[in-house]
Amino acid sequence: MNMNNEIILGSNEEFYYVDSHCHIEDKAFNKVRDSLIKDDVKIITSGVGLGGIRNALKCYEKYNIYLTLGFHPADAKAKDEVVEECYKLIKENKDKILAVGEIGMDIKRENYERQREIFLKFQDLALEINKPIVVHARGFEEEIFKLSKTKTMFHCYSGDISLAKEIGESGNLISISTLLLFSKHHEELVSKLDIDYLSTETDSPYLSPFKGEKNKPENVKLVVKKIAEIKEMDVEEVKSIIYKNTSKFFNRWL
Repeated sequence: MNMNNEIILGSNEEFYYVDSHCHIEDKAFNKVRDSLIKDDVKIITSGVGLGGIRNALKCYEKYNIYLTLGFHPADAKAKDEVVEECYKLIKENKDKILAVGEIGMDIKRENYERQREIFLKFQDLALEINKPIVVHARGFEEEIFKLSKTKTMFHCYSGDISLAKEIGESGNLISISTLLLFSKHHEELVSKLDIDYLSTETDSPYLSPFKGEKNKPENVKLVVKKIAEIKEMDVEEVKSIIYKNTSKFFNRWL
């Protein structure tokens, strides 16, 4: 894999919790969005599709948060004009984004060839603008890994452990979501993987650890706490490592 866009970060004395993937631009947060912003949590929101990209750009400007923009495999049936408009918006806003994403493939969706075609199109864009990618790879983790040509963060990773180790060893990042709080498989992933391979996320407003509630970025603190418990480490140490891992992946201190 081409890791030529990686830079060496200097020292940093401040460490934060990191929600490396969420959707605060989602309409589910229209009435409460201001309350999601916390001083001790660095938020990276992911705008996907035309509406999501436009709303995410507004959130970026209003809240001074971080941003990735992409095209979700669930939208693979969209007309070519829509795909092209998303592509254009991402390219026009390349200096505002940390990565292209989320992009990818989903085994629960139809149109395999179309999903693959769109994924490769947006990966080519990432290569052109020298950005990493954030992938949604449910059921296609191995295929996406083989297709990846740049640094890749596997958002909400749920694949097998051996592949996860290979992904991490190759300089990529495994993002552990709030699924960790109620999934034995994710507990095993964290237990078996080197912590240097990990980032944390909520995928808000989805994957809430609390029944009947929308997920929110500050719940990433619970993910860090659970990782610390599994790894038998201090919470502050885990927080700092995750922050460093994520900052290194995106080539900037968050």
